[in-house]
Amino acid sequence: MVPPMVGGPVIEISKLQPHSESRRLHIRGFTLVELLVVIALLGGLLAAALAWDVVDRWSLVRATRLAESQLSRARLHALSGRRKTEVRSNGQWLELWESGSGLVARLDLGTTAGLADSIRLRPAVIRFNARGHGSPGSLYLYRGRRGMRVISNFLGRVRSVPFRT
Repeated sequence: MVPPMVGGPVIEISKLQPHSESRRLHIRGFTLVELLVVIALLGGLLAAALAWDVVDRWSLVRATRLAESQLSRARLHALSGRRKTEVRSNGQWLELWESGSGLVARLDLGTTAGLADSIRLRPAVIRFNARGHGSPGSLYLYRGRRGMRVISNFLGRVRSVPFRT
């Protein structure tokens, strides 16, 4: 026996049971399996959201490359034929017109092709003379929250710049 302490009860060490029901701590929480399942679900949702963003971006990049090629084609068509050519936006279409001949080519960039949500050409027509020099202008392509601006300078050179709407 242990001598009694002043001011407190005497407890025998032999009566304490380390794993008794009364002494067991009830810790509440998540198991490792539950945490892994939640992390896997969140990862799947994140991957799906990023996949849509990637699809939008690549569709817009493809539409931009096609628009750049159509503007370059108009310039080369003006140089090779020694005729004035124009690029016009007709709704979701980008059209190449030759003076005297009419419509030469039409490129679908809109909802039919699924590349761009909307197209805007500023000014309404980009013209190239017989020497390949053009009127400065911009073609705006939109897809979701993203946009691309295709710029044609007075020499007929084309470049693109991304922007967010």
